[in-house]
Amino acid sequence: MTTLMNYIQTFQLPFPDHLEPYIELISFQAGQQVVNTGDKASGFYILTEGKYRVTTNEVTGKSLLLRFCSPVSILGDIEYFQKKTIQSDVITIHPATFIYIPYTIYERYLRTYSPFTEMLLEELSYKLQTCTVASRINALAPVEARFAAYLCTIYSDAKFGKQLFTTNTNEVASLIGTTPRHLNRVLKRLSEQHVLIRNKEKLHIKNWPVLLQLSEGIRYE
Repeated sequence: MTTLMNYIQTFQLPFPDHLEPYIELISFQAGQQVVNTGDKASGFYILTEGKYRVTTNEVTGKSLLLRFCSPVSILGDIEYFQKKTIQSDVITIHPATFIYIPYTIYERYLRTYSPFTEMLLEELSYKLQTCTVASRINALAPVEARFAAYLCTIYSDAKFGKQLFTTNTNEVASLIGTTPRHLNRVLKRLSEQHVLIRNKEKLHIKNWPVLLQLSEGIRYE
């Protein structure tokens, strides 16, 4: 089992030496909700293993995909500085482990520690960039490009060519900002072009080079 110190050393996290007794590891299984929109924020979550999905709720009640996050992404930073409740829904895609730092510990040991402040600034800049990109994607990119980008973002090179489990069409359509009917048309067209094979809830990608081209270089990350 990977220990807290192992993660700190692996990612060269900018923590002072005396911090370890005051922070902890928290683990989630795939598909678990980490935080929900409207929850009270109580600390920073630093992802050290796994992957999670960040969505925002529209006025229609649908969830719109903002990004997928890999180590060492941070949750709870925007909420701390804006004194807000949780602003997005976060669900794990793979089993995930976080380093949890309560806000009280941050204020006592890290608020004036410049290496950690720099890390937070980098994360906030990244979030600003990804939100800008996500807005542009949802406003301008065709559905085919959005769906291709969704697949390319989720699945690593190690899984290319394998059969891929997908969530239901309604959920994916909502995440990429389209309707199930429109997404089904895209799936039918890609199947006819032998880019993928659809079998109930599974997709088998037959032609990754074409899918990469269709994604137009867009990634939800």
